[in-house]
Amino acid sequence: MVIYNQIQQAKPLEGKAGSSVALGCFDGLHLGHAAVIHKAVQLAGQTLTPAVFTFTMNHDHPQGKHAASRLITQEDKEELLAAWGVQLELNPDFSQFREMSPHEFFREILLERLEAKSICCGMDFRFGKNAGGDVYQLARFCHDCGIHLELVPEVDLFGSRVSSTRIRRLLEEGRVEAANQLLGRAFGYCLLVIQGKRLGRTLDSPTINQPFPKDFVAIKHGVYASVTLVENQWRPSVTNIGLRPTVENTDQVNSETYICDYAGDLYGQKVAVRLIQFLRPEQKFPDVETLRAGIQGDVREARPIAEKYLKAHSLN
Repeated sequence: MVIYNQIQQAKPLEGKAGSSVALGCFDGLHLGHAAVIHKAVQLAGQTLTPAVFTFTMNHDHPQGKHAASRLITQEDKEELLAAWGVQLELNPDFSQFREMSPHEFFREILLERLEAKSICCGMDFRFGKNAGGDVYQLARFCHDCGIHLELVPEVDLFGSRVSSTRIRRLLEEGRVEAANQLLGRAFGYCLLVIQGKRLGRTLDSPTINQPFPKDFVAIKHGVYASVTLVENQWRPSVTNIGLRPTVENTDQVNSETYICDYAGDLYGQKVAVRLIQFLRPEQKFPDVETLRAGIQGDVREARPIAEKYLKAHSLN
């Protein structure tokens, strides 16, 4: 997949007659986002480039969008888009196009840069300065230029629309299994492993420590059954998300994962972790020995849950 972070650099792949573009923030790549993107890939066929227009919010954010609660890391986002058949991702920062009028956005990005022949989006898609353009205006632009516009219906699950806001709320409540159903996959992250206090090694439970970015979604603090990708293999694991109150005094939210049957050195690498089931809230143990017993108990509880999940699901 070719990735452009600057609008001025974007162009369709050579040998293609233009692009079939999925439009959206795509901040979670949940089932609703997947429906829009899969339709764009389908409509691309063999003649068009399957493309996604999305954006980052490092400097500013559109009306109604969360600037500080990403549901997916950039590495996971790119990997998933490629797996879905996307061949081109235009991913500028919002600041690059925030002042464009709806017509300028349509002309400069969709016509001139992506050479769109087909466009897919949800019914609530808005574009242009101050979110001034809606799907009805987009439909007029597309009609005037002979571009096919596909408005993809919303996806409902358990009686309500699948949305990033709904998923964030579930994660804040620790209801990761429900969040995973709305995502269509296990929620997780791919983050850098840093060197911690190495206390886990003295407890016969070596762990990997991954600080969360400040703009990542809030997740209920506690212990989760999880799976972790190590050396191209998903392994059962148990993850504590929180502030590590037994050993530290900090406000930095951290993911600390014990990987079953693995004791290698992963410092400095980006490692993917997926959360499967919430086990218990985070707690402060009175001493290190009690902490050791707690970790061992968490591993005994988490391992069969993770192993069952790995047998039933493909994470590729």
